[in-house]
Order: sequence, then C-alpha cells, then structure tokens
Amino acid sequence: MKINQIKVYGYGKWQNQIFNLNKNNLQIVYGNNESGKTTLLSLIMGILFGYKDGRGNSYEQYIPKETNSYGGSLSITTDDNRNFLVKRISGTYGGKLSIYDLDNECETDSNILSNILGPIDREVFEHIFYFGDLNIKDISRLNNNELIERIQKVGFVGSNEWIAINDKLDKDARALYAPNGRKPPLNKKLKDYEKLLTKINDSRGNLNEYENYLYNNQLANKKVEHFNNQIKDLDNKIYKLNNHKNNWSLYEQLNNHQNLNLRPGFDDASKNILFSIKNNIKLNNKQIEIINNQINDAKNKVNQSDQLNFYEQNENKIDNLYNLSSSINDLVTSFNTKKQLINDYQIKQETFINEHNVELSVDDKDNITRLNNFKDNRGSGNLINTIKLVLMFLGIILVVILPGILKIVGLVLASLALCSYIMKYNQLNNFNKKIKFYKEKYGFSSNDPQQWLLKDSNINDNFQDDINKHKNELFEIQKKINDYFDSWHFAEKYIKLDDNYGKNMSKIYDFVKKNRKAINENNGLTKIINKYLFQKNELVNKKEKLKNQLINFLEQRNISTSNKFNDEFNKQQAIIQENNRQADIKDQLGENEIKLLKQFKSKTEIENKLNEHKNLQLKIKQQMLEKSKSIEKNNLNIQRLTSDGTYQDLEQKKANLETEINGMVDDWLTMKLSGQWIDKALNIATADRIPMFQEKANEYFGLLTNHNYIKITYYKSKLKVTRKDKLQFDAGELSRGTIEQLYLSLILSLAVVFGRDYKIPIIIDDGFNEFDFDRSYNAYKLLDKISESLQIIYVTCNKSVFDYYNLDNVINLNYK
Repeated sequence: MKINQIKVYGYGKWQNQIFNLNKNNLQIVYGNNESGKTTLLSLIMGILFGYKDGRGNSYEQYIPKETNSYGGSLSITTDDNRNFLVKRISGTYGGKLSIYDLDNECETDSNILSNILGPIDREVFEHIFYFGDLNIKDISRLNNNELIERIQKVGFVGSNEWIAINDKLDKDARALYAPNGRKPPLNKKLKDYEKLLTKINDSRGNLNEYENYLYNNQLANKKVEHFNNQIKDLDNKIYKLNNHKNNWSLYEQLNNHQNLNLRPGFDDASKNILFSIKNNIKLNNKQIEIINNQINDAKNKVNQSDQLNFYEQNENKIDNLYNLSSSINDLVTSFNTKKQLINDYQIKQETFINEHNVELSVDDKDNITRLNNFKDNRGSGNLINTIKLVLMFLGIILVVILPGILKIVGLVLASLALCSYIMKYNQLNNFNKKIKFYKEKYGFSSNDPQQWLLKDSNINDNFQDDINKHKNELFEIQKKINDYFDSWHFAEKYIKLDDNYGKNMSKIYDFVKKNRKAINENNGLTKIINKYLFQKNELVNKKEKLKNQLINFLEQRNISTSNKFNDEFNKQQAIIQENNRQADIKDQLGENEIKLLKQFKSKTEIENKLNEHKNLQLKIKQQMLEKSKSIEKNNLNIQRLTSDGTYQDLEQKKANLETEINGMVDDWLTMKLSGQWIDKALNIATADRIPMFQEKANEYFGLLTNHNYIKITYYKSKLKVTRKDKLQFDAGELSRGTIEQLYLSLILSLAVVFGRDYKIPIIIDDGFNEFDFDRSYNAYKLLDKISESLQIIYVTCNKSVFDYYNLDNVINLNYK
C-alpha cells in the first residue's frame, strides 16, 4: 500500500488542508516544533486504524476547536495497483469509515481496508512500522522472546488468539505450581505430603515381619528404580528419534541441494550499471525527441508562401527595379507638380480670357513695357541710391577732415554723388507721372504696369506656349513612370498596380519590405534549425556510444537482451537465497544433529528404530507394573501388621493426598505441554522470517554505525551487540545515539521482512535526533535503500535534511 495524498477536513491545528506525497516512496515532512508533524501522523494512523476515544486518550483525539469537521481521507494505491480513497470522520467505534473506488468511481465495501491491512492492527503497526520517541528502558527490555512474539503476531493467522491462550496457560500453570513458590496449591500439597510421610514413619511398628516386608519393598523399589532408569533412557532415545524423524525432511533438503556456482557479472553492481546505461539511453531518446520537436516547430515557422518563392526567384530583378524607386518617386513628385502647374496656367488663362481685355497701341505698349522694366530695376536702384547717399556723406566728411588740396577730392566725390542722386530722383518722378497718365488714359485700377500688359489680348499666346511646354515635359515624365511601372508587370500577381502613382509606389515598397523581412526571419530560423541539427547530431553520436556500451555489456555476459540479464540475475538471486536457506537449515539442525542423521539411510529406518524402542519401553513398563503390584501387596501386609491404628489412617490420607497431587500434576503438565505446542506451531509458521529479520538487522545496524558494529545477538534473554574488534556490549552500555540506531535497525528490519507480504508505509517521527553528522547521512542512505520497496514517511525538525534531499522530496509545514 502506498499513500498518495492526505486530505484533512479537521484534525487538531489542521483544517481543509491537502498534502500531496511524492510519486517515489520517500516523503520528507519538515517543520518546527508545534508545526503539526505529530498531528499529521496521528491522523494517518487514525484513518487506517480508527481514532482513539476519550477514555484515557483525550490528549490524542486532536478535536479541532474552530470547525465541526473531524477527520480526513487518504488516497492510496494497493499492491495490485488499485486506487482507493479511504475516508474516516467522527463517529462511534473509532469513527465512520467509507471507501471509494477511484478506478471504478463508486463507493465500495469498507472491509477492503481490512483486506489491505491484513493482520496489521494499530498495536502491530506501532511495534513494527513506527519509529518515534525512544525510551532507553524499552530497548534494554527488548529481548529475543519479545521480538519473536512480534514476528509471530503478523506471521501466523489468528496468532493474537493463540498467543493470548498461551499467556493464559502460562499464567494458570504458574498459579498452580512455581518451583520456588510457597503459596500455589500444588506447592502446599507437596509440603503437606512431606509432613505426612514423617508421621507415617513415626507410627510404624518394630515387627520382624514388617521389616521383612519393608526389606522386600526396598528390593522391589530398587528394581522399579532400575526400570524407571531404563524407561527414562528409552524416553531420551525416543525423544531423540522423534527429533530425527521431524528433522529428516530438512536433512533431505540439505542432502538434495546442489551448490550452484554463481556466474560473474550478474550481481547488484552489474544490475546498477545496466540500469544506468538503459536510463541514459531513455534520457537520450527523450532529448532527441525534444530536439526533433524543436526542429519541426522551427520548420513549421519557415515562410514558404508562393509570393516569397516568387520574390526569391526574381530577387535580383526586383532589387534592381527597387533601387530605381527613389528616382521614380522624384519623377512622380515632378509629375504631380507639372500637372498642378498646367492646371494653374489653364485657370489663369481662362480668367484672363473671361476678363475685359485692353488693346494697347504699339508705342504705349513699348512705353508701358519700359515702365515695367524700370519698376523691376527699382529694387536695385534703391540700393544704388543708398550707396550714392553714403558717398555724398563720405565726401562731406572728407571735406571737413582732410587738409589742403585733399579737400577738393572729398568735394568732387560729394558733388558727383549729389548729381547722380538728383538725376535718379527726376527719373522716379517722371515714372510716377507716366504711371498716372496711362492709368487715367486706359482706366487701369492697378498701379502695376505688368498687370496692364496682361490685359493686352496678345498675352494669351504666351500662356498657351507655356502650357504646351509643360505638357510636353509632363508627357516625357509620364512615359518614364509608365515604363517603370510596366517593368513590374511580371509581378502583377502579387502587386496590383493602377493609375495612382503614389499608391503604386507604396505597394512596391510594402511588397519589397514584407518579403525582405520574411527572408530575414527565414534566415534566422535556418540558423536555429542548424543549431538544433548540430545538437541532434551530438545526441545521435552519444546514443550510438550508449548502444555500444549496452552491446558490450551484454556480450561480456554472453547474453543478447537486458531481459535475459534480468532472468539470469533473478536465477542467481534465487541461488543465493537457496544457499542462505540451506545455511539456515544447517544452523537450525546443528552440526551434531546432521552428524547423527547421517547414521540413518532413510526415515523408515528411524521409524523402525523408534518402534523398537517403544516396544521395549512398553515391555519394561509391564515388568515395572508387576513389581509395583508386589510392592502394593507388601504395603497391604505392612498396614495389616502395623500395631498403631493411626498408621492406617495416615496411609489413607497419604493415598488421598497422592491422588490430589497427581491430579494437579496432570493439570500442570497439560498446561505446560499445551503452551510448548503453541510456541512450536507459531515458530514453524514464522520460521522463514526470523533468519531474514536477523540478517537485515545486522546489515542495517552495520550501515548506520559505519560498520563499527557487526552483529546483534541475544544471550540469556539480553540484547547484546558485537563491535568490529569482537568486543561485546549489553544494550544498556551503549550511547543513546547508538541505542537509537540499534532500535531503528530492529524496527526497519521487521518492517522490511513483513513488507514482502504487507507493504505498509513506515513512519519515522524525528527518529535521528541523537545521531551525529555521519550517522545521520547513513540513516538517509538507509531510507533511500528501503524506499525502493516500501514507502517511508519521515518527519523531522532537523534542517540537515535539506543538505541531503532536494525540495521536491520535502513538505515544509512551516509554510502551510
């Protein structure tokens, strides 16, 4: 049975909590003091075996204070891979139990839990599968008989009843007779018998006949004693022959066994190597699978559209056309500008045609043209006038500051500037007069001569000439643009061009940009795919090496498959177990018994010898009976001849007392022999477990103590250990930490032995508190080893557990 999940409804401090246990068999539960570790363990045992009631267990009920819900559930997997939800809530007789079949999704019979647990009850669980706070006195009192009794309780169906009967028989036998007792009834009767014999001897007469009878009785008693010795000797021989007869089947197994040689290369170390190689191959295949998925994902992302394929096939041609796009774009801009300019000219032409035209005379037109030219040059004339004024003022300054004849230069300069300025002033005045004249003559509203000229009907010809010129230029530009767009005709499937040049350029830009981006992305994906292919190649090479390792491993052992290795490994394990079993048989029989059994050829020979001794014993008993009758006759004569009448009464009392004593002895022997029979029956039922338990206990104790101790033995019902230097110690002489390691070895070995038949989780409650650093790590290694076959739940407040186990193995109650 394996616990997968613990769900708490309400139990002590825990309410509405779920604890998911590891998929592997080892679960660490860490928490500080009062974090709820012991409460959680109590819930597990309560669900499995029933909650404790309030009679003497009020502190073990863990009834929650803040909720009415009490109890929880365990999700478990049985040894035959069936899944159940075991739920127990508050109720009488340990709580209300219900079982839910998770595989078939239905409620099922609650007796299934009893079938799963088998003979394991709470008491057996706490003795065998639980390791917690250790009382030093417990380990010192743990003798071999108690350990055997624990084994018997689980190894024999109905053992609890048989052990209870055995205990009662032993108690009743001790109540009837105790070797050193005074109060038991049989002890008192025997004491009374001794006193009565003394009285009888005192009351005998001194008659000669009485002496003769007495002498004859002495001779007869000697003969009876001789017969008794013969019978005892024959009893001993019969007892030994019965032992030989009972041991013959074991002796035959020993003789029929053939010691088979073990093939090298099929031990645990080789199995671990094979497991490592197969595990690495499995991991390698998984990595290759992941790489293949990544390659496929990258390939699926590669753009393989028809448009991109077309682009790549015509990339040079497209690039050359695209490189011309800037100049074509300029032509498009120029085309739009020319088009707008022609439109503006046409609008002006229409405006001028629609307005009132003025017919200028040839002379007036020439004069107005000169006025217009004068107006256009007036801007530069203004600059010249400014220069003339500057020269005039400069000449005046020279006249003032220069000496002598040099004053004349300044005067001439100022005069020339002044004359030139006056002439320009007269021209301007004349220009204004003419403007006024022509304005009044023709009724112009504007003062601008150019506007007058435009009103002349002859200006239309100039407009038309300009319009034709620009149209010719527009035609050339349009032809170049159209030729360029026609060059893209091969891509008309992917670029839909129309008469809108601006939109056409945008479509070309988008087409090139989109495909160049796709090419760049494909190039990036190609690099990624190449990287994955390189990694895959390395993994494939590694896979080939691992495959060769597996082939070499199998070839070295002359086998073809790992399954055949497992078959051979299992065969050799069976051989080892059989050899161990034969060694156990040898130990059980003993060298002396084996030597004695060799004297017989068959069980029939033993039975014949046994019958011979029984017949002889029967014959001697008949002879002893005859002698006893003779003694009885003599005793009658002695009674007759006795002069004291009280003598006869005493003899009668003696006979009566003997009858009572014989009856009590029969009862006592019946109880003792029945108890011995029960012990033998229980031992036979658990015979295969005791040697395995002792072997595991020695192995685990050695591992926990760094092999400082090599053996655990019992001597006169005391638990003793042997150190590697052959020194022996009582359990009470060891340190507390070593005692805990000894007790842990015994408990874990019991759990592992019974784990073959009853896979119950092992619970360890802060069991390593007294361990030093090295032995704590040894304990963790032992837990790892045992958890390969049995589930272990280890709760602790020791932080060193985080140094050995990763967080995946730990439930931290401090964060719950």
